[in-house]
Amino acid sequence: MRRSGKHSNPKTEPKVRRKRNVAKLKVAVIGLGRIASTIDDEIGKYQGNLLPYAHIACHMAVPDVEVVGMSDPWEEQREAARQRWNVGELYADYRQMLEETRPDIVSVCTSAKPRGEILSAIANGNYGVKAIFAEKPITLSLAEADEAIESCAKAGIVLGVNCTRRWIGNYRQALALVQDGAIGDLLYVRSQAQCGLSHNGSHLITTLTMYMPERATSLVGEAEIDPDQPDNDFPGSAVISFPGKVRGYLRAFPNGPAEFSTDIVGSDGAIRILHDAREIELWTRQPGIDNYENQKGQGAFGRRFFPTSQNGRSGGVNAIYNLIDCIESGEDPHCSGHDAREALEIAIAIRESEHQHNQTVKLPIDDRNLKIISNEVVRSELPRAILRQREGMTPADWKKWQDRKRS
Repeated sequence: MRRSGKHSNPKTEPKVRRKRNVAKLKVAVIGLGRIASTIDDEIGKYQGNLLPYAHIACHMAVPDVEVVGMSDPWEEQREAARQRWNVGELYADYRQMLEETRPDIVSVCTSAKPRGEILSAIANGNYGVKAIFAEKPITLSLAEADEAIESCAKAGIVLGVNCTRRWIGNYRQALALVQDGAIGDLLYVRSQAQCGLSHNGSHLITTLTMYMPERATSLVGEAEIDPDQPDNDFPGSAVISFPGKVRGYLRAFPNGPAEFSTDIVGSDGAIRILHDAREIELWTRQPGIDNYENQKGQGAFGRRFFPTSQNGRSGGVNAIYNLIDCIESGEDPHCSGHDAREALEIAIAIRESEHQHNQTVKLPIDDRNLKIISNEVVRSELPRAILRQREGMTPADWKKWQDRKRS
């Protein structure tokens, strides 16, 4: 039976790849927009992101898999993917694609609105699928997430959700140090990034929870909610309780020079992940200096060399390798359906705490019909790539427009 507990697969670097003497695993892609196909065009050479990032490009970078089918209901998306990739068969109906191609792995790159229905349809359709790599957030509602997770479990399908930092080398290297006791007993984790708590908040929350050995039990939150559209995505912050008096501090408001940073603090040290892991500091307890009164009995904390990951692969490529390992081992992926659902549940609980005048909200939440309409759904029912085409924007122009909108 597939394990669903926290850190059930603690290895931080991918296994040494043995040469597979079997046929390549077949991959199908549902949704052919930005995150599936074109997002790499928006990433500048000085941003520090390892490429590839888009799902199709990540699959094509892994020799153990081959893309056999791609589907999208929008003709413009299918034609753009055909011209860009020229791999696999193209379909308007994803069910027809799954039936005809019988893939081992399916990337689900649609917007969040249809995602829950698609995940359950894959799991219940007897298509022979072994693993799903879904975009975030996992679904709009908790009920949809519950159904998708349960359906995949019954079908024996590995469900991974693309909260990318769970697979990025240096984030996982920090996790290895925490698990190996480099900073002593975990006290708290603080993560911050300006975002809506469902859309990019999926990244933020799963970054915080990846360092926690157990699930969250309660939280107190604050949120900026649109009173006319209370289900729409929103920024917020929270103090999150975990077993053993461990705390998580989450902030999705503007953060100035501390944007997308995470502090992992233990009894004997700390790890500071700065600028989305472009810089990482490791601090550990050092012997105190004689005659320095403030250090008596407790020592001092000094900065040490952080042993960066030697992986050298992008988070998306690592995710594909991790899914392959999970198909073979029965372990959970680094960001499982359970992990992604916890992120959605934390986001919803922050809103519910705000509604209750910042009272404590227990986890898990009883009302499973609660939901958040993720930002990309709020923005438009049209895929972003089609919006961009119709507005005549290049990828660089689109990126500038997004940055202006955020500021």
